[in-house]
Amino acid sequence: MPLAFVLLLGATLPTPTPHLDFRDGRLTHWTGQGFYVTTGTGRGPSLRCGVCSSDVGSIGRTGLLHRTFVVPPGAGAISFTAAAVRRAGLPAGPPLEITLEAAERRYIPRQVRTASGWQASPQLLPFHHGRAHEYLWPVEDLIGQQVRIVLQDADARPGCYLFCSGFRILPADARNGREFAAHMLDLERERHLAPMTRLDSKHFLAISNAPDEFTEERLYNCETIYALFFTHFRKKGFNVRQPGARLMVAIFDSQAGFEAYLGRTMPSTTTGIYHTPSNRLVVYDYAQNRSFIANKKKGEQLASQFRSPLARQRISGSFSRSAQTHRADTNVGTIMHEVAHQLSFNVGLLNREGDVPLWLAEGLACYCEATMNGSWQGIGEPNALRAAALAGPARGEGAFIPLRSLLTSDDWLRKAPNVQQALLGYAQGWALFRMLMEQRPRTLRDYLALLYDRRTSEHRLADWTQIFGSDLATFERKYQDYMRALVRQEVRLSR
Repeated sequence: MPLAFVLLLGATLPTPTPHLDFRDGRLTHWTGQGFYVTTGTGRGPSLRCGVCSSDVGSIGRTGLLHRTFVVPPGAGAISFTAAAVRRAGLPAGPPLEITLEAAERRYIPRQVRTASGWQASPQLLPFHHGRAHEYLWPVEDLIGQQVRIVLQDADARPGCYLFCSGFRILPADARNGREFAAHMLDLERERHLAPMTRLDSKHFLAISNAPDEFTEERLYNCETIYALFFTHFRKKGFNVRQPGARLMVAIFDSQAGFEAYLGRTMPSTTTGIYHTPSNRLVVYDYAQNRSFIANKKKGEQLASQFRSPLARQRISGSFSRSAQTHRADTNVGTIMHEVAHQLSFNVGLLNREGDVPLWLAEGLACYCEATMNGSWQGIGEPNALRAAALAGPARGEGAFIPLRSLLTSDDWLRKAPNVQQALLGYAQGWALFRMLMEQRPRTLRDYLALLYDRRTSEHRLADWTQIFGSDLATFERKYQDYMRALVRQEVRLSR
């Protein structure tokens, strides 16, 4: 089905939703002074209403207006238009500002619409060719919380004032879906990709140029882990909440489409990603991975060297079956790993805007990814891929990444000298997270709660020792013993 026909442009929010648009021509439910109701454009007649703090003749004045409300379920953003006006020739002065405050006076970052898309907006802009700029605050992470909108005109100089339209609460699906669709259609046009279509499941929205069957399989994988994710973590005592809207998934038919979305060439070992800035999963069919295709050709060439038709058929068939299993394992493992990232950052476990140690983010995702022969094994199940990466150090062939380094630095991935070292870091993150989930889930829950509001990394070691104790040496011995036991267990299971 063509994308244009399946966009949910008429999406609405569940009721009740607070009206913030001054629709009755009065300042009902708003508190303050210095503002009056005017037309919603700030220029000329309009059926919509806004507010303004403009001066009386040559006499300057100030104003303050605010309203407190609870962000309703399904909200994605709060949008408005505004202009901060100062008389020509005046320098910047006291604030002309509109802010959204959450608990403990936390100010929500504001964005402004520009010709190149939404960008951070540290200050309000003046009218541009008689039109106010459009702004928004993302509020998906604030659903159910009390917030306050504040309009402040602190500039008493004549000719300095604030104009603001009414505020509109945008449904998360509608706002995110429009932006997502526009981006994917731009990629299709600019990079000459196969046509995009949209497919929705109960909790996910996918835009894809892969065959429908492949897209439906990936959505099925997403829905499968979605239900079990909540069950698993709640049984362990974690307070996980439902996301306020469908989660977004970009699915491509090739590595080329995947790289077009990310805007850069990616190593063949990266077959999917949770794109934190846009809060979307991005995956592609591993069948079109360049290394996979090259290895298939090598296998075919190897088989063709046998003179016997039976031998050629046997070798070719064996290699083909192995390649198909590898493809299935990679596609399923990738989507489960990446959707675990997406869920962890949308249900209250990890903070997308915070400082999250990579061992924790990747360890959690690896905890949810295990596959065998193309089938997903479930959350917390043995993971042969990660256990294999631990085998060398467990047997004395090389060394584990020291616990202190894993906890305090992300260099094990950011500055990994080779793929093997990066895979070891993923495996150790998996083992540490699995160990804590099995042995100390309540303590792990306290650790995640402590990390949630961290924005910088200097607290990492102190946070760990506050929750788990300062004796790193003893903990590391137990941790390494646990990793060795995982390796022995995996060897036993594989026999």
